[in-house]
Amino acid sequence: MGTVIEKTVQILKLVASQEHCTLKSLCQVTGYKKSALCQMLRSMTETNLLLRDHRGEYHTGALFSDLTETREGTLQRQKLIESVAVDLNTASGSNVTVATLRNGKYRRLFSCCSFRVTRLTSTAPDEEHFYRNATGRVLLANAPAEQRLRIIDALGLPSQEEWREAAEDQESLLAELEKIRHQNYAELLGPKSYYLASPVSCGPEHTLLAVGIGTVPAQAKNKEKFLELLQKAAQRFEP
Repeated sequence: MGTVIEKTVQILKLVASQEHCTLKSLCQVTGYKKSALCQMLRSMTETNLLLRDHRGEYHTGALFSDLTETREGTLQRQKLIESVAVDLNTASGSNVTVATLRNGKYRRLFSCCSFRVTRLTSTAPDEEHFYRNATGRVLLANAPAEQRLRIIDALGLPSQEEWREAAEDQESLLAELEKIRHQNYAELLGPKSYYLASPVSCGPEHTLLAVGIGTVPAQAKNKEKFLELLQKAAQRFEP
């Protein structure tokens, strides 16, 4: 017979695929007893998964529609992220990373150096790269103040190797983050690499993202060009 969840999914699929679903027709298709099915349908209408009209016919409810729209929105956002990153990689000739905040942790969404997508799944590992890269610093600088302080409290101060200018005390760290927020980009120049990142928001929920370029130190002279490319990339996320 299947679990309650399996039965619920089966009923939702049937209702979503047919224009007219009644208790009788659902009994015939599923083979469930009328009393048990009636109880399930009542529960599903009470939670807005289904809607029962004045004729006694069932239709998908507001909650089902909201969940569907959320999934479609997530897929559309991921496609946009990948498209922007690939185009930025082509235009800049540099590695490109798109990252976000999730549950107070740094999460890479797409990396163009390997064209490997990291999906937002419950099993995908979180990362803590806020201090060591430009996208992490941008995310931390533009996060809501309360969330920013919680992350700093959890991570502690950066080491001298991670971020020399911000390693002395929390006041120094917050000052560096405020500087990044004000200038709207973060820049890291090391002996082997050069990183530049800018913040963007994506989707109707205005999810905070950071788009970053990674290249060799000699390319630091092209900072203004890279900033212009990052700005154009950010504009593609605007509604």
